[in-house]
Amino acid sequence: MPLSRFGSQTLASVGLSLLVVVGAFLAIRPRFSEGRLRLDNKHLLTPVEVQAIPDGVVPVVLGRDLGDTEREFKTQLLRLIMERSGVDFAFGLTAEDLSQDAAVDALASGQRVGEKNPHAITIGVYGAGRALNDRLRVIPIPITGGVLGLRVGWTHDNRLLRLEAVDNLQDLRALTLLQGHGWSELDIFDAAGLKTFETAGDNLFRLVDQQRVDLLLRGVAEIEGEQVVARRFSDQLVLDPHLLVAYPFAGFFYVSPDNKRLADAVKAGFEEIRRDGSYQQLLESQLYTSWLRDRLKLKQRRVIFIPNPEARGVLDDVDPQDWIVPWGLLADGKIQTGEQLCAVPRLAALCN
Repeated sequence: MPLSRFGSQTLASVGLSLLVVVGAFLAIRPRFSEGRLRLDNKHLLTPVEVQAIPDGVVPVVLGRDLGDTEREFKTQLLRLIMERSGVDFAFGLTAEDLSQDAAVDALASGQRVGEKNPHAITIGVYGAGRALNDRLRVIPIPITGGVLGLRVGWTHDNRLLRLEAVDNLQDLRALTLLQGHGWSELDIFDAAGLKTFETAGDNLFRLVDQQRVDLLLRGVAEIEGEQVVARRFSDQLVLDPHLLVAYPFAGFFYVSPDNKRLADAVKAGFEEIRRDGSYQQLLESQLYTSWLRDRLKLKQRRVIFIPNPEARGVLDDVDPQDWIVPWGLLADGKIQTGEQLCAVPRLAALCN
């Protein structure tokens, strides 16, 4: 009798689990057609939905950082890549914001969904570095052609006069910079002798607003998406108009070490959009926006180049034609102003 009761309870439990999975699949099935998942207005994929994705369909769940939306360039790029990859896929963002450390740990676990990957992340975009390359499978595509290595800073308007006086790397070393936990830039800044405070992602703008730091350096491709987050804190959070810090850098796609199928699909899709010109078109239409040109004011900025010791051996696999930023000229000191950068043909669209 006890065994019979146990068997009934087990069957009931299995039946309930199947109902949950089937129900989840039915919920997302109307959004799945022509090889890709049609997401709801929030463009998210929950772990339950990921578990319900049919065999043969590649789950593409991009890690979502603070302030990320479906409008981010990296999100649009990855979606376009997958559409041209020739594989069936389900696409979405993680349902929760993830710190880079948490996302990398989850990807490194190799789990599709589980205790070590509770948010079902399958792919992320992070600054290329040796530590990441050792833990994850890297796809060496510089997602913005190196533009991510052009950095401008969020600051408090009380700090603007101090920032205006910064002319070189030595002056920059007198400032206190801010970065998030686990960001690849930390090692670069340490090697350059810069003072950098590290904190959780949800504290970044709070510390700038409290004037506990001078500058939160971010890639020029990231600041438009972050303006909404900055405004939540204070009208005194502003974009510094004086400096542009440049260092050889790229954001790469990273997947779990054993996820060769997704890595191969991303490579194939990127080759296709580069070949047909849609990659450059996406860059110019989505990255070089009128908002960015107006706020960036690239021509008036002073450029401070920082060597990146992490670049050696990490960026070597990038196809030279994928670079937009002239790193050699910057490293040799032949480009020291934003006006000189604006003379580079593929960067001209960033300038007024």
